[in-house]
Amino acid sequence: MTGPSRVDGAQDRPLYAVLEAILVAIGGTVGAIVASGVVYLGLTVTDAALPMVASFGLSFTAGAVGFVAVAVIYLRYRGLDPVQYVGVHWPTGRDLGWVVGGYVAALALVIASGIVLTALQVNPETTNRAAEAGLEQPALLLWLVPLSFLVIAPGEEFLFRGTIQSRLRETFSPTVAIPLTAALFAVLHFFSLTGGAGGRFVAISILFLPSLVFGVVYEYTDNLVVSTLLHGAYNSTLVLLVYLTLTRLPTEELTMLA
Repeated sequence: MTGPSRVDGAQDRPLYAVLEAILVAIGGTVGAIVASGVVYLGLTVTDAALPMVASFGLSFTAGAVGFVAVAVIYLRYRGLDPVQYVGVHWPTGRDLGWVVGGYVAALALVIASGIVLTALQVNPETTNRAAEAGLEQPALLLWLVPLSFLVIAPGEEFLFRGTIQSRLRETFSPTVAIPLTAALFAVLHFFSLTGGAGGRFVAISILFLPSLVFGVVYEYTDNLVVSTLLHGAYNSTLVLLVYLTLTRLPTEELTMLA
């Protein structure tokens, strides 16, 4: 981004901007939950015998549609063009460099946080619902790779980086807008995790770190495609690591994990 505001003449009180960002984040999350719930209810009522892979994909797709729908409604309400506002461009060579650098930085931060937690003997003891499904059918995790690039990352980036971070940048500097967006992104993942509250908070604290990287990359490229590619690559790497771990575990250990 080249300036403190993406909307010419936008002058807002800081508190108002933060409250608006929080409401949009909550609205997007509720929209995703409702959209996924509608799909689940529709499959249940119609007694549709879809393969697990299809149901899995529909659920994530519906959630992403919920994110984007709320963001688009909000931007349209403000009289803004959604695509122009969030910044969607074909990535350049420099942009791809940001993807690679961001990918390395995000993984490095997560690995470093894991080392620190191990040294402190802290175990989050939590997981997400996708990983739980993978415990029963590890092959489902492989489908999360294309879903991450085509559905999950685009939906989350459109709402959080493209809409919320851009909104905060109308009022705040990058050093304020990026961490605020990352915090909202991480905290709202609380509801997609399973396990005790303590473990969930440790998990979202770790998630805050790569989210910072996504925000920095978006800030310096002004291109949602770039942060989406980075987000998708990051998610896919974690999913593949979980898949490799599960498929290499002895059957009795896999049963214990489930």
